[in-house]
Amino acid sequence: MNDNKIGFFNERMPSSVVCLRLAAIFFLLLSSVLVQATEIDPENREQRCRVELMAALENGLPGIEELWLEDSSEVTKWLAGRDEGADFSVLQLGSWNRKSGIVPVQLALYSGNGKESRRWFKLKVSGKEQVLLAQRDLVRGEPVQVSDFVACLVDCRKLRPGIVDHLPEGMIYQLTCNLRAGEPLSGKRLQPYRLIKRGDLVQVLLQQGGVRISTRGVAMGNGTLKEIITVKNPTTRKFFQAQVVGSGKVVVVY
Repeated sequence: MNDNKIGFFNERMPSSVVCLRLAAIFFLLLSSVLVQATEIDPENREQRCRVELMAALENGLPGIEELWLEDSSEVTKWLAGRDEGADFSVLQLGSWNRKSGIVPVQLALYSGNGKESRRWFKLKVSGKEQVLLAQRDLVRGEPVQVSDFVACLVDCRKLRPGIVDHLPEGMIYQLTCNLRAGEPLSGKRLQPYRLIKRGDLVQVLLQQGGVRISTRGVAMGNGTLKEIITVKNPTTRKFFQAQVVGSGKVVVVY
């Protein structure tokens, strides 16, 4: 008699037995997938290595935009020569040489037998940083403010250390040397602008409660915006402390 068998199922088989056999097939397939997932594919390992390297670079180089790992061939060759069960981790980054684009990075490789090996690599990295570029030719000693500059992203390999990426609002500065239009601003070229010089006759404001009095005084030192300086009353010859609030203007500090 023909049972019309198909594989190890047939039409006379109870439904409960069929369900059990289907469940067995499902768990066999699932276990096969899980076993394959635990094995580290060399190609996937190299791709994951690049992803983890990028994550480490982004964490270790804050403020750098359009960060890109240009060359990691040494790492790829190193991983390619290892057994399939080996895994890795990024341990630490060294200092980034912006001019050459080289960043030292230390990796650890863990083999299937539990052994660990460490090695330093030189990665080539590129990126851009926001800087302030002069919108016009600026002269040494000239007062400058935020409006004299424009923020732009510039290739880090073209920048020197100490580049300024922002200026506090409301502050007035002066340059220690000339700056041509399009040149980046560095901290070494910048200092607070002196609104008052020693010996200047300044306007002194006295404010207390609803009382406001204006008088004259002699500055006993140089002063930049918001700086506290000593001022002398030319009539009483007494000294007092005052805060610089503008060119030739101070407010008495109580």
